[in-house]
Amino acid sequence: MFKVLRLIDIRCSLQYIPQNSLSIMPMYNGYETPEYQVIDGPVKDASYEVRKYPTAKWTSTEVSSPVLDGAPSTGFRRLFNYITGKNESGNTISMTCPVTIAVNNRESAFANMKTIVSFYVPTSHQEKPPVPTADDVYTEDRKETTVYVKTFGGFAKSKDWYNQVTQLREDLIKDGVKEDQIKSDMFYAVSYDNPYKFFWRRNEVWITKKSNKETLSSNKNKIQNPMKNDSENNEDNANLAPR
Repeated sequence: MFKVLRLIDIRCSLQYIPQNSLSIMPMYNGYETPEYQVIDGPVKDASYEVRKYPTAKWTSTEVSSPVLDGAPSTGFRRLFNYITGKNESGNTISMTCPVTIAVNNRESAFANMKTIVSFYVPTSHQEKPPVPTADDVYTEDRKETTVYVKTFGGFAKSKDWYNQVTQLREDLIKDGVKEDQIKSDMFYAVSYDNPYKFFWRRNEVWITKKSNKETLSSNKNKIQNPMKNDSENNEDNANLAPR
């Protein structure tokens, strides 16, 4: 397992990205990352960044696990097999950075956690990615997405991801972002560094900003079912507690 993790995450330190850049495609030791825009947030000098990612394809796999720490290695292994030839063309696909893990709320207190582990499809294959041959790997079409991003260091474990995303949510609410403007039923845990890098590690948590259409729909439902929505919001917020 450690060999697979090392092959998948063999990346170096994040290069400096100017805060006022309009459109940037940062690289990590020559590994491609998805292009994004840094846009204005609700306040200046915030403890987080607001990014807009354009529509793009990602290679993904769903992993069900009792705890967040159990999901990444299984997902990495499946995706590594895909980019090293386990696809219909038999081609080797360039590795990209970072790895994103979409963490969804549990269906119940007794259910496993559902996560989606993903690699960004490199530009050379964006138009027509090789089709995976494994049933548990697929190509995901991500629509244009705006995310609030909090960066932190260290070796991130389950409690760290949840503590950081909880802090990010609290900062957003403090800065005037309303609950119905963000997705509270999931977040992204994002990893950049290999497990053999001991200093200056980079991790991120992403909270997705709802589109105007989603916010309007949420407000409409809240007006129609005020008691139901309050209960659902409380449950979603409770699921941000550390596991």
